[in-house]
Amino acid sequence: MAERGCYVSPQQCEDKFNDLNKRYKRLTDILGRGTSCKVVENPALLDRLNLSEKMKDDVRKILSSKHLFYEEMCSYHNCNRLNLPADPALQRSLQLALGSRDEHDRRRGSHEDVDEDDQSADGDDEEGDAEEHNGLTIDMNQVFSEGSKSTLIQQHWVNSYPLQLEEKKLHIQAQMLELKKQRYKWQRFSKKKDRELNMMRMENERMKLENECLSLELRQKEMELDLTSKKTQLCKII
Repeated sequence: MAERGCYVSPQQCEDKFNDLNKRYKRLTDILGRGTSCKVVENPALLDRLNLSEKMKDDVRKILSSKHLFYEEMCSYHNCNRLNLPADPALQRSLQLALGSRDEHDRRRGSHEDVDEDDQSADGDDEEGDAEEHNGLTIDMNQVFSEGSKSTLIQQHWVNSYPLQLEEKKLHIQAQMLELKKQRYKWQRFSKKKDRELNMMRMENERMKLENECLSLELRQKEMELDLTSKKTQLCKII
């Protein structure tokens, strides 16, 4: 968070996540998971549901919040990345955190062995400290069990990422196929229009030739008439 310019404490992060989680759970408790998705996409559906006006008002308040992030929380609770952006930097940070946790596990194990030896050598005065240490161990185990859940979620994201890439690849291929179909249709249409234009050109050429033939015939008739007229005049003179 600090690397991205967000200077917040771990408690602030936890409070923020708890607030998002509370809104998500409240919405799913009222509407149900499947219905919640539909209402988030189309809030107008809320008016058709058989709910009390108070519950509808609660839902409207949640939906009007700028900090709902329902799709992202839905991905979190369903252990998938469908609505989460690919974030390699975040994944690297998570891996470093998990690696630090494993190192902490090893150190904690060695400290526990030493503590057990000390406790066996100490008298009854150390029993209170041992109980406090055991309580701390239980709390840490709970934290690490939550870390294991995060590891499983991360592993699921890593496993599902190739599937998401394959889906995107298929989607792109489908778009390319559609573009090829449109191009083929355009080529067919273009060829049809080209044939029609060629036919019109040929028809124009034919009409032009016919006009030239008629013009020649007309010229020939004029010459014949002129020749006949000259012969007649010559006969009269003779």
